[in-house]
Amino acid sequence: MKYATIIGVLLGFLLAVGALWGGVVGFLVVLVLCGVGGAVGAHIEGVIDLRRAFNSSGRGRG
Repeated sequence: MKYATIIGVLLGFLLAVGALWGGVVGFLVVLVLCGVGGAVGAHIEGVIDLRRAFNSSGRGRG
């Protein structure tokens, strides 16, 4: 998908629009959800590899 990162950010924004009425906390929720949407979109595009990032944190256990 060519524009997955942009679509992810927009979807994160749309999901967080309701939080705008929450003042500063709502603004922070919007920023976090846009970041998550952008990261998922970038992962889908192949720009970043989230599986590698999360798997590396579990090394050395057990």
